[in-house]
Amino acid sequence: MSLSRRLFTLMLLVLLGFSLGIFFIQVNNTRDALAERQRVELSNLAQSLSLALVPHVELGDAASAEALIRATVDGGHVRDARLESVAVATPIVFNVVRESLAPEWFRDLIPMPVESASRELPGGWASLGTISLTGESAQGYDQLWQLAKRLALWLLLGGLITLLVASLVMRRLLRPLERLSSRLNEMETQRFDAPLEETSVAELKGITSAVNRLGQRLQTQFEAQAAQLARLQRQAEEDSVSGLGNRGYLNRAVDEWLSEPMGGSFALLRVSHIEVVYREQGYKGRDALVKAIARKLEDRELAGEAIIAARLANSDFGLLLPETDETRLQEFLTLLAEDIDHLLDANPLVDIPPENCALGAVRREPGMQRTQMFAVADATLRQAIELGSSVELAPAGGRARPRGEWREIIEKALDAPKGLDFVAQPVLLNDGGELHRELFARLRDGNELHRAGDFLPVIRHFRMGAQFDLRALEWLASYIDRIEVPRLALNLTEETFDDEASYIGLLNWLAAHPRLSKRLDIEVSESIALRHQERIKMLFRHARRLGARGGIDRFARELKELSYLSALRPDYVKIDQAFFKREDVDTELLQSLCMTAHQVESQVIVTRVESEADQERAMSLGADGYQGFVSPAVDVMARLASPAEDMPR
Repeated sequence: MSLSRRLFTLMLLVLLGFSLGIFFIQVNNTRDALAERQRVELSNLAQSLSLALVPHVELGDAASAEALIRATVDGGHVRDARLESVAVATPIVFNVVRESLAPEWFRDLIPMPVESASRELPGGWASLGTISLTGESAQGYDQLWQLAKRLALWLLLGGLITLLVASLVMRRLLRPLERLSSRLNEMETQRFDAPLEETSVAELKGITSAVNRLGQRLQTQFEAQAAQLARLQRQAEEDSVSGLGNRGYLNRAVDEWLSEPMGGSFALLRVSHIEVVYREQGYKGRDALVKAIARKLEDRELAGEAIIAARLANSDFGLLLPETDETRLQEFLTLLAEDIDHLLDANPLVDIPPENCALGAVRREPGMQRTQMFAVADATLRQAIELGSSVELAPAGGRARPRGEWREIIEKALDAPKGLDFVAQPVLLNDGGELHRELFARLRDGNELHRAGDFLPVIRHFRMGAQFDLRALEWLASYIDRIEVPRLALNLTEETFDDEASYIGLLNWLAAHPRLSKRLDIEVSESIALRHQERIKMLFRHARRLGARGGIDRFARELKELSYLSALRPDYVKIDQAFFKREDVDTELLQSLCMTAHQVESQVIVTRVESEADQERAMSLGADGYQGFVSPAVDVMARLASPAEDMPR
């Protein structure tokens, strides 16, 4: 129970105790006053009646005496009346019973004393008789009950008003403490660079100041760790002149790209005029030209995504390009070549007309390896130089289906009840536990199953990712009761975050399916997290409230941008094992990378682990788990279909 609830409960109990005390004291005092008044009234009435009855008793007029007593009893204050006299043959007795309006439990709770009075009838030297009166308690109970109801009503209204005012006052007084608690929670699950407002509560000023210092210290440590990572990356993966990545960086990027179900192209750029500038102007002129070319490459985007560029040699650059159609690719490369040629023309130190740059590009095809892709791109570049062309594209291998045909297959599969299928690959932790199982989609086309690497590039090309993500979630919701594993991970596409309606629809869908959400880990690639940081942050917060977790896939491709971790604070990050196997990467860089993730309480998972040696190396450098061929993909659920329907995987 929170402090505010405890204080409110304590105040409620105290107020209830005071109210009950006031109620019973007031009611008891009133009861005593009513009893005293009844006693006095009965005494006076008995005295008056004793004097009034003397003439009738002396004459032996029993009828007149009875009439006088009856009139007195009918007044409502007397329940019993009894006259005993030697002048009256039989005692005159009246007994009148009146029902009280007060409930029985109230009469039992607060008993009203019954008063009585007796007086002798004076007759000279001898008494003529005795008149005895007993009071009626019904009228006293009625008055007491009306008082109790009014008092209870006022105490209730006063208590409610007091509680309301006290609640507002407590909320105002506890607001600094709530901000402090919220801030500490944010430091655990969110970012910790925003200072906490100073409070006017003297007891909390020191704590607030200490929390602000702690948050600033943590932020400083994280920034220092990120800066160290950037420095180590520059040493290992950055070309010192251009500021672009070096050959090792490009090799890692291409290996990770080829391991993912993505499309795209690879291009080699050769600017032969760099050597001419070096011979004429020395390294200063050459370096200035290389830096200018690097800025041109860094500013370029294709299909809304930045390209990945690296310097491979003095005059050669490698470009990793996003998925687009062949026409747009040709236009992009042509404009890039023209811009670089204009840059060469604009160099005032050049005495002779510059030699135009040349580009050779190859589109990714299924099964293509890095060495094969580099060889095809190099051959295409040589062909462009021989032909005197600025841009040449390698001819397609002819194995890929046309995009239009793929689109029909995808749309048909998404509309069909059994058009989607999934396998799940376990992600294992170092202690032998299982983090989750990552889902890999497959499309069912008749009796054929297509893997994600075949159709996901087409889905991204036609911007069908949001539709695909929703269909995958609906599939999971339909089969969640048949899925045996406790947690599943689903990697979302960028189109879900590009559109406001799709993003809000995702949040609403997760909230509407809490049973699935609490077993789901939501993953996005690092590039999506960088482009849609605010939406990813809100998604992770929303998911955690539902019991889900958030993760970053393809982590650490851009070590310069690691500051986003302190804002998103993912539950885990996944990094390709090629980063851990490279001999040109310092061990300190890998350890710092894991430490940076651990500083925001994120687990580090190494993907594409192919052997126990890879696993042991990753563990020795600080990774928390692994995923790959050592834990192959398995069926995501227990199949209930007939053998004829159980398609081969």
